[in-house]
This record gives sequence, C-alpha cells and structure tokens, in this order.
Amino acid sequence: MKTIITILTILLAAMFIVSCNENSVVGADDVSVLEDATFEITEYLFTSTELIVKGTVSNDGDATFYPPWYIEAEFYADSTFTTKFGGTRTTKNYSLAPGENTLWQLTYSSSLIIESDYPDFRIKNLRAYMEE
Repeated sequence: MKTIITILTILLAAMFIVSCNENSVVGADDVSVLEDATFEITEYLFTSTELIVKGTVSNDGDATFYPPWYIEAEFYADSTFTTKFGGTRTTKNYSLAPGENTLWQLTYSSSLIIESDYPDFRIKNLRAYMEE
C-alpha cells in the first residue's frame, strides 16, 4: 500500500511540474522573439473540428535559429479580430540558417466552437521565438 501511495505521489508531482510550464502560454512576454523571422501565410483551411493555417517562415537575419524554437499565433473568428478563440504553437526541432526557409502549420480546435462555422477565421500575433 505504501508503494502505491509513493508511486501516485511521484506521478502527481510530475504531472504538476509539466503542467506548470508557463513558457507554453501563447503570447507570453518572457521569450526571445526571433525578429528576423519573416512569415508568409499560404493557406487557411477548416474542418468540422479544426482551424488550420499553413505557411512558410524565412530566416532573414545573420544568426541561425537553434532548436527548439517555436511558431505561435492567436486564432480569431474573422478579420475584424474582435472574437478571439485562443492560440496555439508548434515546435521546430531543427536549425534554420540565415537565408533558409521552412514550412509551418498551426492547428486550433476547441470544444467551445464548431470550427466549420468559421470559414473566414484569421490569425494574429504570428511570431517565432525561443524560450529564455
């Protein structure tokens, strides 16, 4: 019985530590924004359960983006940017040297909306960053 309690305590502590990673908050200000990242949005898609945006990002600076680095954005109902659904991010686990570009995709879903009701959704505050 003591072993089971010990294992449960360790598991709960590990779950708490993982869930308290404040850097995973979209829009956090305690990150290093990669100012030389230039974005192009190539496609907005939606399904009955997801809002999807795709594009490319270029490293237009003189320094390499080293992994892990992240791309994030906030999702809105439409181009008026008055109804915010939330945000999401993706992790890039490879370097991006100066002059290189890569593809990216962000996917958002929520139990609070029917995603297909928002075919004109848009994103805002798209950025690349590294955690400090």
